[in-house]
Amino acid sequence: MMVQKIVEGCPCLLYLNLSCTLITNQTLKELSRNCLNLQYLSLAYCCRFTDKGFLYLTTGKGCHNLLHLNLSGCTQMTVHGFKYISAGCPTLKEIVINDMPTLSDSCVLALLAKCHCLTAISLLDAPHLSDIAFKAIAEVAKLKTFSTEGNSQLSDDSWEALCSSSEGLHRLHAAKSPRMTDASFKSVATLKNLKYLDISFCNKVSDVGIQYLTEGSSVTKLQELNISHCSHITDISIMRIGQRLCKLYHLNISYCQRLTDMSLEWLSGSSICSLDISGCNIQDQGLAAVERIRLRKLVLAECVYITDVGIEKLCKNVRDLEHVDVSYCVGLSDSSIRAISFYCRGLVTLRMAGCPKMTDIAVQYLTSGSQYLRELDVSGCVLLTDRALRHLERICPPLCSISMACCSSITKVAALKLQPRVEYWEHSNDDPSHWFGYSVGNITYE
Repeated sequence: MMVQKIVEGCPCLLYLNLSCTLITNQTLKELSRNCLNLQYLSLAYCCRFTDKGFLYLTTGKGCHNLLHLNLSGCTQMTVHGFKYISAGCPTLKEIVINDMPTLSDSCVLALLAKCHCLTAISLLDAPHLSDIAFKAIAEVAKLKTFSTEGNSQLSDDSWEALCSSSEGLHRLHAAKSPRMTDASFKSVATLKNLKYLDISFCNKVSDVGIQYLTEGSSVTKLQELNISHCSHITDISIMRIGQRLCKLYHLNISYCQRLTDMSLEWLSGSSICSLDISGCNIQDQGLAAVERIRLRKLVLAECVYITDVGIEKLCKNVRDLEHVDVSYCVGLSDSSIRAISFYCRGLVTLRMAGCPKMTDIAVQYLTSGSQYLRELDVSGCVLLTDRALRHLERICPPLCSISMACCSSITKVAALKLQPRVEYWEHSNDDPSHWFGYSVGNITYE
C-alpha cells in the first residue's frame, strides 16, 4: 500500500530501490500502471513476488523505459519471468543478477530474446551457466561492463567470443574463474578500452598471461588491476606491469606467494598510487627499495616479515601516504607508528588491528603528528589502555571512526566517553580471538 501511494503521487519517478522489502506481485502491477518514466529499479533480495509480477510489465503502460534492473538473490524467478522482462523492457541496458545459484542458460537466453541494448551485465555467483549463455551474451550484447564470479564452466572459447564482440568493454570482473587460462587472457589483451580488470583467484593464469596483457591493446588505458591470489604470478610479471602499464594507479597483488622483494623494486617510478601486497613474503629490503612513486594508499596486512626498520625506510621514501593498513603485521611496534606519523603528514586512515606490540605511546605519536586522521582501527591491540583514548580525544574531530574490538585493557567506561565524539564507534574488551594470531597470556605469535 505504501508503494502504491508513492508511485501514484510521483508520476515522474526515475529511481526506485525496493531491495530487501516484502513487496509482492501487486507492487509490480502498480509500477506497470503508474511509472511511465522509471529508469532504475532494484528488487534485489525481494522473495515474495513471482514470475507473474513481471507479466504486468508486458501489459501495462509503465516500466517500458527501464534502463537498469537489479534482481540479485531473487531465486524464485524462472525462465518465464525473464521472458516477461524481455518483452516488457526491450530498452534495458544494465542488469544485475548476482547471488542466483538457480539461474540457468534458459533464463539468460529468454532475457536476451528482445533485450538487445544491454551494455552492462553482472552474474556473480551464477555457477550453473555454461558456454551457451556466455556465447549468447557475446552475440547480442554490446558490453561495456561485465562481471562474473565463481563460474567453473566459462571456457577459453567463451572469453574469445565475449572479447571479440565487445570492443567497448572497459570494466571486466572475472574473479574466481577456475577455467580462465593464459589463452583466455590472450583474448582479454585484445580489448582496446579496458580500464578495470579483476582476475583474483584465477590460478591458471601465469606470467605468460600477464605478458599478453602488458603487450596488449589497453596498456595506455588500464587503471585498476587485481591479480590477488594468482599463485603462478612471479616477479617478472610485476616488472612488466610496472614498465608497461603507464596509467595504472591501483594494483592488488595480495597473497601472490611467489613474489619477492624484487617485485617492489620494479614498481619504483611507476604510476601506481594504490598498492595492496597483503599476505606476500615481502621483507624490509623490498619496502626500502620503493621510491619515486606517489603512493597514497598501501595495504600491508599480514606481511609478517616486515619490521619497524622497513616501515621507517619506506616512509622516508614515500611521504604522500594517506591510507595505511598494517593489520596483523605482528613484528611492528610503536616505532613504526612514529615513522608513519612523522613522515606521512597527510595520513587519513590507519588500520593496525592485530598488532600486539603497540602501546599507548603509538597512539600518542599519532595524535601528535597526524592532524588529518579520520579513521583508526586498533582492534586486538591488547596493550592499549584508557590513556590511549585520552590522547585520541584531542583529535576528535577530525577523527570520526574508531574500531577497538578485543582491546582487553581498555575499559568500557573510557571507551564510552569517546563514543559521542565520533560518527562510527566500536569497542569490546573481550580477549582476542584466534584469528588475531596470538594469545593474550604471554603474547605468542603464529
